[in-house]
Amino acid sequence: MMNLKKDLHAAKTVALRYLSRAPRSIKEVELKLKEKGITGDALKETIGYLIDRSYLNDDLFAKNWVNSKTKTQLWGQQRIREGLKQKGIHDEIIKRAIDTLGGETTELDRAESALKKWLRTKAKYIQGPQKNKATTQKALRHLQAKGFSISVIIAAIKKYYGESATYEGQ
Repeated sequence: MMNLKKDLHAAKTVALRYLSRAPRSIKEVELKLKEKGITGDALKETIGYLIDRSYLNDDLFAKNWVNSKTKTQLWGQQRIREGLKQKGIHDEIIKRAIDTLGGETTELDRAESALKKWLRTKAKYIQGPQKNKATTQKALRHLQAKGFSISVIIAAIKKYYGESATYEGQ
């Protein structure tokens, strides 16, 4: 019994220290505890303790993470979905978190913002007679990496460049 109390105290200390640096998903905390050699009852009780005291809440974590990534990183839904899956968030929670984006900005608005930001910083280095074509293709690849769908990317590029944009090499 004493050993479980000692393990539980150590587990809570590790978990709270880990959570003090940044919000985490339940899966991330479980992995951190396992990495530190905490398993079994101590692991389960620690996770339960953290959930009961609202230190861990995957719904709230996902909603805040989505909000952060769409505002600061200008990520698209595909990349957000992949990131949350990597953090061990369940599909229903991911769907709910992404659905909260509806009222704020549209996927197209974020793609346009990401395109404009990229053009301000990177496009000035693309030179030569193929500048518009190369810029468009690189912009397309950049927006794909940000997690936007091809249809949203093409709409954003067309809106920015007009209908003359070329998309070879997709």
